[in-house]
Amino acid sequence: MDATHLDTFVAALIDDLVEVPTSDDDAERTLFHLLDSPRRIVDEAPLLAVLVAAVNARNLLDHVIASASAAAERLGIPARRHLRSGADLLTSIGVAPGAALRAARVGRAAPTLAALTRQQRLGGIGIEFADAVGRGVAHINARVELTEDDRAGVVTKLMIQTTPAEVGKKAREIAIDKAATQPEAAGTVPVAENTDLNEMTLVQTDEGRVAATLDLDVLTGEELFAALDPLCRPVPLPDGTPDPRPAGRRRADAFGQLLRTYLSNSQRPTSGGVLPHVTLIRPESVDTLGFGGPISAVTADLISCDSTLTSVIVDHTGVPLDIGRSERLFPPALRKALGVRDGGCAFPGCGRPVSWCDAHHIQPWSEGGATSLDNGVLFCRCHHTLVHHGGWQVYLGPDRHPWFIPPHDPAGPEPAHLRSHARRTMTDLPAAA
Repeated sequence: MDATHLDTFVAALIDDLVEVPTSDDDAERTLFHLLDSPRRIVDEAPLLAVLVAAVNARNLLDHVIASASAAAERLGIPARRHLRSGADLLTSIGVAPGAALRAARVGRAAPTLAALTRQQRLGGIGIEFADAVGRGVAHINARVELTEDDRAGVVTKLMIQTTPAEVGKKAREIAIDKAATQPEAAGTVPVAENTDLNEMTLVQTDEGRVAATLDLDVLTGEELFAALDPLCRPVPLPDGTPDPRPAGRRRADAFGQLLRTYLSNSQRPTSGGVLPHVTLIRPESVDTLGFGGPISAVTADLISCDSTLTSVIVDHTGVPLDIGRSERLFPPALRKALGVRDGGCAFPGCGRPVSWCDAHHIQPWSEGGATSLDNGVLFCRCHHTLVHHGGWQVYLGPDRHPWFIPPHDPAGPEPAHLRSHARRTMTDLPAAA
């Protein structure tokens, strides 16, 4: 079989799925009729047979794609097309980047995983499962060197799992068991301390969020714990009730604060000749992040408050019209003045330090608000987000300090206004500082 046979198969499949006039004669029923208008009971067995055959065909074609990608790399085809790898070659012909990377991994691993490859050639294993087995073997081999017999045994143990997640879990168990039974050679770095095993994945989900996994050596992990610890502590609500955020949310918020602190440091490495920062692209339609893609107008306004980020306004063709305006961003002198007045995050009950805070426009700059001391307030990112997304209102009182109105039903009574954190006292007297 060659490409011509595959083209013939695809053409026949398309012809069988093209809508044709209905007929009572079963002999003229096609795959189109079976999928679009199945008959109860009568078509149950044929439909299940088609489903099984289609899944097997998908698995087999995924294996062909992975193997062809590896063969192309061996022949140097990507390099001749000015591409780096088989994954780039697949991406150039329409395969999604994540799927292309997975196919390239599976194709490269196939020669060392004979039992797995045999099952793939029968169409019995999907590429997601095959990739999980390959990554599981690599995970174990990085920690304990496997012989050919060991590798075959490990592949067998991983292949009897039912899902890719269970394959990964089983691989970690096998790695721990084998590492515990292996005597450490003199001078060998323990697995827990081996920085060569460090790995981090970043994947953008279908919802546009970013999912990350970390596998770090014990020292780097300790540094991460130490950096997150002071940022993870619960912050009571303005009325004194405990912080409602679960530990996972507080940890994620703390990690975001680490990133923002890093991006605001002028000593960090440059990227493309400039300091790396978040770029907000503002066309006439939907606001977009440089890496993350489209975002809502509310989040775009949140980003626009922060002077460490850059807003790039573009026209309908994507041509930049304005790369920030000096009057929109709070200059260092104004930020210092805000720090003196607010003493850190101004949200009642918070008080996180000035260095952790964004400068927020009380009246949005996009609505004519000035970049001035009387129109600014400092918020940590947690409470900055809460003000933008949570219904809180902030205004500058007659004392020229921020005051806060909690979320409430517009049709109901307005709740008591709260002073900023820097001016909270033990009394409710209006004249109290």
